[in-house]
Amino acid sequence: MPRTSRTPEQIDAFRQKILDAALYLIIEHGFSELSMRKIASRLGVTATTIYNYYASREELYFFIRIKGFELLYESQVKAYEAHDNSYDIFCAVIEEYLRFGTLYPDYYEVMFTNRGVPKFLDCIGTPLEQVAGREKETSIQPFLFTARKIAEHLNISETEARYLAIKLWTELNGIVSLLNSRLLREVEENTDDLVRRLIADICERYHQLIVEKT
Repeated sequence: MPRTSRTPEQIDAFRQKILDAALYLIIEHGFSELSMRKIASRLGVTATTIYNYYASREELYFFIRIKGFELLYESQVKAYEAHDNSYDIFCAVIEEYLRFGTLYPDYYEVMFTNRGVPKFLDCIGTPLEQVAGREKETSIQPFLFTARKIAEHLNISETEARYLAIKLWTELNGIVSLLNSRLLREVEENTDDLVRRLIADICERYHQLIVEKT
């Protein structure tokens, strides 16, 4: 009997399984050790099967990052739209960033802290240029969203808003990185209370900026 074709939903589900397996192997062994053969072995299929879905480990890497930044952007927009006043909005978006970073630590590591991996500029003029370009566009969306909303709520220039967005990003990235590495727990046993206090301080600072601008 001929093999039954997979539905689009089944294809998408298996593509995600491949991404999950690749992400696990990158975190465990590093990108340099990633191979289609190892991914196939983890999933119990042949390497040829993996190549039917992704052309190379580099392409896989970019699709992992695309998925991660899509998840982050969607969560930020949802948090933003769930509130009305500026103070609650800023707190919700900040809390969502930290929630995402700690809920998806493997994605977060690949998105923000991995070194020695392909970048867009490395891929110009290669078969990876298209997917690398898509990854670059996707990865900038959470930052641009935050900068635009800061500009709107504070009624400030785009340049100043981008600076504040970068400042906020560096603060939040520091908190997430210290939480995920468990280093924060080495100096503060009750990290939950500490993080709540850090969030409150950041929210209050931005709220005060709003007050000063109105």
